[in-house]
Amino acid sequence: MSLVIVILVLLLTLAFFYLKCSMMQSLMTLWSAVLTTIVVFSYYEWVANLFISRGYAPNFALCGSFTLLFVVIFASLRSFSELLITTPVDLGNVVKLPVALVCGLLAGIIFSGNLLVALGLLPLHGKIFYSRFAPDATVVLSSPQTPALSTDGFVAGLYRQISSGSMRSAKSFAVLHADYLSQIHLNKLKTKDSVLSVSSREALILPKGKTKKPVRWKTVDDKEMAIVRVGVQTKKIEDGGAGDASFKLAFLPVQVRLIVKEANDAGRPMTGTAEPKYPVGLWGGEKVTKWKLNQIIAPDSTEIVDRVYWMDVAFECSKSEETPVLLEFKQNAVVGLPEAVDSTPEIERALDNEGEKEESL
Repeated sequence: MSLVIVILVLLLTLAFFYLKCSMMQSLMTLWSAVLTTIVVFSYYEWVANLFISRGYAPNFALCGSFTLLFVVIFASLRSFSELLITTPVDLGNVVKLPVALVCGLLAGIIFSGNLLVALGLLPLHGKIFYSRFAPDATVVLSSPQTPALSTDGFVAGLYRQISSGSMRSAKSFAVLHADYLSQIHLNKLKTKDSVLSVSSREALILPKGKTKKPVRWKTVDDKEMAIVRVGVQTKKIEDGGAGDASFKLAFLPVQVRLIVKEANDAGRPMTGTAEPKYPVGLWGGEKVTKWKLNQIIAPDSTEIVDRVYWMDVAFECSKSEETPVLLEFKQNAVVGLPEAVDSTPEIERALDNEGEKEESL
């Protein structure tokens, strides 16, 4: 279905450019599409949080904000560009047609790519909806169901390159949203089973205090593990938690991501690029209770203390080559991580006490 959408958008865009656009209109329309993409990717999460933080259709807020921003901004830029073209420039069909076809093709790729991103943010599954991972099948992270024409990959890659260049900010998109397309599609896997794809931005907390090191290294079955102690607040989203309207917490292991950087690049945690790690399971005592990536984790009341569910999440991670910098939960909750340390009995005893709230990014 995604291939049909891409081809249809490409054909309609090419037809519009060929039949309706002069040379200058073609160039200005393409530029409007590129600029709109940059602005939408930069601000759609901020706009969506205005709705999520108030509990208004949280699962649909990201898709709705992305779509609304794109339509409004592109229409505004396109209308403004018409005002700038005060004098017709006609160099004949020899110039007009190649420009229209090239600009139309590039604009069609951008339009269809943004449409696929919006569909990826839509928390719905089925034959008519675009999903890179099947909700009921085994999750194979290395084999997403990508469309034959992955224009959403082009758009996401374009923004990643632009945001890491002269327009970069202090927080790199390639770090905060490492492997962006997989992230948005994995977060919506079980929305049909009432698992929210988002939470409050303040949902994650870390233990606080000099003796409480939330990230420590362990070796299990000859594999190096990064064990992260994190608390998820079970309050409702509008109250700063991750619970639903009934204060129930449910999430998937794929909704918990450890963002790591190469050890030699760890001095700049929020710039450059990073890689996501997904949980192996829960650390308890001296072993890991393994998780399936798409199983629903729904802690009961006995596991929740003061409306916080504390867990020690195990990630397979190389101590010498990788440095954990962020922990992400669902689509929009992020906390920065302190330097990882080797586990000691003192640290484990300190972590037996519930952590205090840590400032969220």
